Amino acid sequence: MERFPSIKARDLEGREVTIPEGLPPTPRVVILAFKRRHMELIETWEPVLEALESRCRRLSVWEVPALSRVYLPMRGFIDGGMRSGITDPQARQHTLTAYTDLSSLARQLGLPTLDTIYVLLLAPDGAIVWRGEGAADAGQTAAIGQAVEDLACG
Repeated sequence: MERFPSIKARDLEGREVTIPEGLPPTPRVVILAFKRRHMELIETWEPVLEALESRCRRLSVWEVPALSRVYLPMRGFIDGGMRSGITDPQARQHTLTAYTDLSSLARQLGLPTLDTIYVLLLAPDGAIVWRGEGAADAGQTAAIGQAVEDLACG
């Protein structure tokens, strides 16, 4: 089974974390985004994922803006801008910025493009048990709901 690769990140409160090892060892959703405009796509998933978290208390959701390493010198400015737009401390702790080799990440995850977001459901061991992409729609909503039910609530 495909596994999520190990990447270093930092939450918007400044805590260093390695994904997926540094996340709670429970089922979790990782939303990978690559561009600022991807926020619109993430917002289509928020009601779906909030409902799943309410129903399945073991589930956690993590937003991962993945940026090229070339932006690492501007991390303070970029992360600070994101932090100022997110006032909820829990949302800040669940937003993990990763400055990484995007080509390598895309290759390891088999991502055909970085022009959209990817929603990945990870088992406690980091195995990817479900994946979706782009805006939430009825088909993907039903599929992730069933996958979460099987993994986190069953």
